[in-house]
Parts: sequence; structure tokens; C-alpha cells
Amino acid sequence: MIKVRNSVIRRMVFCFLPIILLSCKNGNSIVDNKSIFIADLDSVCTTSEFKYSELFKTVTAVILDNEEAVLFEINKMLVHKDRLYLLDCRSQGVYAFQKSGNFICKYGNLGAGPGEYISCKDFAINSDAGEIYVYDMLKSKIHKYDISSGLHKGSMQIDKSINLDYITYNSGYIYGAQTYNRNEGGKKPYYLLYQIDIDSGKKISQRLDAASCNKGWNDEFMHGNIFYNLRENEDLFVLGLMDTIMCIKEREIFPFLAIEGEQIMKKEDVLDEERIPSSNPRIRTKRMMSLLARLSARNKIYQISNVFEHNDILYFNCMGKVSYFVQYDENKRATFTYSRTKNDILFQMIPEHFQLPNFLCADERGVYYCIPNDNLSELKYFVDEDYISGKLINRGNIKNLNEESNPIILYYEYKE
Repeated sequence: MIKVRNSVIRRMVFCFLPIILLSCKNGNSIVDNKSIFIADLDSVCTTSEFKYSELFKTVTAVILDNEEAVLFEINKMLVHKDRLYLLDCRSQGVYAFQKSGNFICKYGNLGAGPGEYISCKDFAINSDAGEIYVYDMLKSKIHKYDISSGLHKGSMQIDKSINLDYITYNSGYIYGAQTYNRNEGGKKPYYLLYQIDIDSGKKISQRLDAASCNKGWNDEFMHGNIFYNLRENEDLFVLGLMDTIMCIKEREIFPFLAIEGEQIMKKEDVLDEERIPSSNPRIRTKRMMSLLARLSARNKIYQISNVFEHNDILYFNCMGKVSYFVQYDENKRATFTYSRTKNDILFQMIPEHFQLPNFLCADERGVYYCIPNDNLSELKYFVDEDYISGKLINRGNIKNLNEESNPIILYYEYKE
């Protein structure tokens, strides 16, 4: 049994109280009796290596058709029914593919006409209405498309009082995340999460004060995903230097899991000058690199990422001098940490050096990763040199890839 330390409880209370106050004022029910999981990274359940074969049985290479859609990168992916929905910020588009890799359609195009957007920053799926939302960040607008046909159904202007970087849909609302403080005066609180009316685009509530929940950090931090879907109308949210994963479920927002340990970075690790908001990207980048170097020198652990859940076990990564892979058993409330992983599903002989695939998302049957275009030649080399395992489905098709091929998706299927 993991003991909950007083410091962790205090962090939870400080983070939780603003949510209750702001949410009740706007008529949303927030319950305070949720069971908060505590992942103790100093627990005795620690080992050095996690083998993929302990969790997955096969891996499939999904070769994306490039005859009608050429993708430079995959910045985000969502899975809905039998389709994969992909965001490519470089080509400025959201694309639908079958799970086999066959292209289906693209949602909207760049332009100034009806149903067109100036930028394509993010997207979300409303499975209740059968719609897909494309977020035009430059215009602060969300375009709605029919998810099956791709036809444009209308647009929504987002409340001008807020700045969003990423969006998701949950239980009749849009939730938007702000990744850095744009208020250079620094007098107003900086909130990480906003709840938005799906029809009017008006702000309903603002959640998670960065001073309490993001250790006072005001600048953008390296990240991939921010929202992680667990199941229908249940999403997890974690951003920047948060040490607590929040859950969005049926109009409620509550703490889901917090990490603790002697090496977890604290608010004191952020310098005073780094707490002053700046809109200058060079200053923000310089501050981030300085913080990373300081955290590494102090052997601190920070940033929760790559979150997925299977059979009541939560898996995620934490950064430090090395990337820690964490396994949390929700029933036994036990934490297992690994300083390295062994991908013995993809490889039959592990290379000394290789580029790790990028985490995309997970569904009820497995986890999706991506190999970018720039690393396809490396993958082909591993196939030619017989490093790749026979468990890789579609292994032979990799030899036909070239510099014009789309990125590859690796789908790891869970064991029964």
C-alpha cells in the first residue's frame, strides 16, 4: 500500500480548490470524493527494464496511401470506429484513413472561402454529432465538418478573451488548452484549461491556475499530446510541468493521478525571472533550455507524457536524465518504474542506436506510434539487416518505401 504524504495532499488541495470554485459558479458539477491515485516513483517496485512482449503480442506497420494524400509529419492522431484521423501541421490538413492505410478524405482546405481555414493547428472529434472540428488558430475559429462525408457544416468563432493552442471534445463541450502565458504584464492569472460552449464559442469556465498547477511556469514547454482519450467521453489532461493528471469526464474535471518522489521537480526549481511572462519566442526557448539543463544537473524528474491505460493499469513516461517508463496498477495501487524499455516486439536484435517512434494515441486494442519520413531509411536498413522481428506484420512492404512515402504508423496490439 502506498502512503499518501502530507506534501502531496497539500499539492492536491491547492490544485483542486480553484477548480471547485470556478466550476460551481458556472453550473458544472465537480465532485470532491474522487479517488486520487498516487504514483510513488520512489516505491520499492522498481526494476531496470520493461519488455514490450510483456504487454503486446504483435505490431503492425500501417502503410499510409500516398497517391491522393502526401503527409510530411503526423502531429496528432485520433481513432474513431474503423478510421484513423491524422493531423499534419506542415501540410495544414486533417486526413482520414482506413486502418488498413487506404486514404478516405481530407477535411477542408487552406483558403478564405466557406469551409476553408488560414491555419490548421489542431482538431477534435464529436462522436455524438458525427462531426470533426478543425481549429484555425490564426482566426480563433473552429470549423465543423461531417465526419463521414467531409462536408462543411458551419464555423464557430472562439471567445476573443482567451487564447487556445489545442482542443478536444468531451460530453457536449470543447476544452481548449493554453500552453503559455500571453499576458506580459503578468498581473492576470494564467489558466491552462478552458471550457467552451460548442455552439456559441463562448468561454464557460477557466480551470487550473498555472501558479498552483504548473509550478508557476509561464512559458511553453516541450510536449507531444496534451489530451489522452481513455474511452467515450473520458479524457486525461496533463501539460507542461504539471505533476498531476486531470480527468475530464461527463462535465466533471478532477485529479486522476499524481506523481510523487524525492526527485520530482518542485516550484522552487523555477527561477523568479522565468515566472515573468514573455511573448518573445526566443526568450521562452532560452528559458526552457536553461530550466532543462538545471533539472538535468539536479537529477530532477518532470513532465508526464505518452499516457495510456489497459486493464486498469496506467502507463506513462516521465522525463529526467533518462526517460522513465511508469506502470501504475490502479487496483493494487502499486507503482513500477523502468529506466529503459526493450522493444522485443519490433526488433529481434536490438540496434545500438535507433530513433524512438513517436507516441500517437491508444484505443481499446492497442497503442499507435509513428515513424516520421526522415527515419524511414533507418527502418528499411533494419529490415535489410534482419534486425526487425518476424512479429512485424507488413514487414515486407517496408522495402518498397522511398523519400516520397508517408510516415509509417506502428500499431502494437495488446495481449488478450
